[in-house]
Amino acid sequence: MTKTLMQLNNLNITDQQQRPLIQHLNLSIIEGKVNVLIGESGSGKSLTASALIGQTPRELKVSYDQFYFENQPIQSIKPLLGKQIGYISQDYAHSFNNHTRLGKQLSAIYRTDYAVSKQEALEHIEHALNWVNLDSNNILSKYRFMLSGGQLERLYIASVLMLEPDLIIADEPVASLDVLNGQRIMKLIKHLAEAHNTTLLLITHNLTHVIQYADEINVIKDGTIIESGPISQFKEGNIAGYTKHLLNARSRLIRKEDTHD
Repeated sequence: MTKTLMQLNNLNITDQQQRPLIQHLNLSIIEGKVNVLIGESGSGKSLTASALIGQTPRELKVSYDQFYFENQPIQSIKPLLGKQIGYISQDYAHSFNNHTRLGKQLSAIYRTDYAVSKQEALEHIEHALNWVNLDSNNILSKYRFMLSGGQLERLYIASVLMLEPDLIIADEPVASLDVLNGQRIMKLIKHLAEAHNTTLLLITHNLTHVIQYADEINVIKDGTIIESGPISQFKEGNIAGYTKHLLNARSRLIRKEDTHD
């Protein structure tokens, strides 16, 4: 039996000219599953993620009817960010400062949410770094500017995972990573859902990841959810025309790549 961890009803977002950007959007995040929000570029995926965590641009008007987390009504998700809800954004480059060693920054993040010793915090940090294929002996003594873009993104992901939140909202989490590290992170995300009952909301345009790792799919078009359901529904083809178009585009891309091999 499925259980809903987060529910957002009738989300609407308009710009300064009152033009609708998100319209009557309803989103249910199923507990212990990899939930995916997918759509074409400009469909409203990232804007929806920003609304969930209360970080939409100030000039936009946001309204909704109900917002629930763990069956409790909430006004804002911000007090829950960190230990209960983790957020992995596309803007990983500004996650750490250039003036403090990364180990010290990670320790401060961990000990903000957990009242533990520095040594205990370090053990959790090292564990999370191993998850994302980073060597703690090589990373913790360094500064932000000493890391490559890929290393920095993986470090940012580790800083969210180490807190072991109940829900992780990830907006294109592997978009800047090479294929090998991207697959490693996606397998880790799937493992967290299956073995640790962590709930994931993955915002992506990568249909290969959707087919391989998703449990529940939400399709967004022009700022509204047009279709939702378990992955089996989509694999069996019981889907709308727009979704079929997305999946067919993926199939054509794969065939084209195979031709070039």
